[in-house]
Amino acid sequence: MNEKEIFYKAEEWIKNGLEIVIITVIDTWGSSPRPIGSSMVVNSKNDIVGSVSGGCIENFVFAKSLEVINSGKHQVLEFGVSNTQAWEVGLTCGGKIKVLLEKFSKTDLNIIKKINNVFEAEEKLIVLTNLSNGKREIIERKPVNNHFLSNIYKNETSKINIFNETTWFSKVFSPQYKLVIIGAVHISESLVMLANALNFKVFLIDPRNNFDENKFINKAHLLTEWPDEGLKRISINNKTCIVTLTHDPKLDDPAIDYSLKFSPLYIGCLGSVKTHKARLKRLEKKGFSKLQLSKINGPVGLDIKAKTPAEIACAIIAQIISVKNNNAI
Repeated sequence: MNEKEIFYKAEEWIKNGLEIVIITVIDTWGSSPRPIGSSMVVNSKNDIVGSVSGGCIENFVFAKSLEVINSGKHQVLEFGVSNTQAWEVGLTCGGKIKVLLEKFSKTDLNIIKKINNVFEAEEKLIVLTNLSNGKREIIERKPVNNHFLSNIYKNETSKINIFNETTWFSKVFSPQYKLVIIGAVHISESLVMLANALNFKVFLIDPRNNFDENKFINKAHLLTEWPDEGLKRISINNKTCIVTLTHDPKLDDPAIDYSLKFSPLYIGCLGSVKTHKARLKRLEKKGFSKLQLSKINGPVGLDIKAKTPAEIACAIIAQIISVKNNNAI
């Protein structure tokens, strides 16, 4: 379950009159199962969504969450390496993690709504929690005349911050990464599925009417128009990935042409080495520089000798993740 699904469920539970505890990984040392910012939610009916350790400490954290629901007081817990006693709480991976447990109820519903609005928006939101007293502040836009909050807003990742001898945790909620797929082909089905699992907001553009829309309903935003027109409906930025899959220059080229005028995180094009060379020549004749063309990944995907549509989709999403995580292979 991705972050968007976790917080949508949190909002649903509160609207249904339940109290919840949000557990967040706020610090890690060494090897840890889940990164900083990972969340788990427990409600007053003992339901759970999300994970903070992949199973190592969830039972203990669940019990502590019920304490927080009853007391209303936040808790900060730290876990390290477990010993040979199987019943002792700890991490078998050799790392350490620190988690924050916070109670949310109907009076906090507006905070959860604001968090969920971010997933469909273009601006991030930061929830700042004082780890001493549990006080929360919401930063929705870059603060003015407040150096500490301005620096917090610059953060792109969740982290612990110390100011005036007070320790705060800033949880960054960012708009979803977007994946724009040109062409409703067999590869698209697997690519849409993988992208959804990875919390991408997925768009599928194809002006042709010979594909089964039912395969993509509730999984992707469908735009049945020419790619350059469809792309105008999407805000292309440094969190946008664009993949062309049609093998048809009449569809792929306009999409690439339009995308190169912006600064997307990733552009990938299906096709052989020979096809890609021909594509680059066509785009060069349109006036694009070699530097601009070098941003196109073609043939698309990591070279894992993929053959089936599902394997090719895996290769594509792996390359996107690599670029997204600044670890280009």
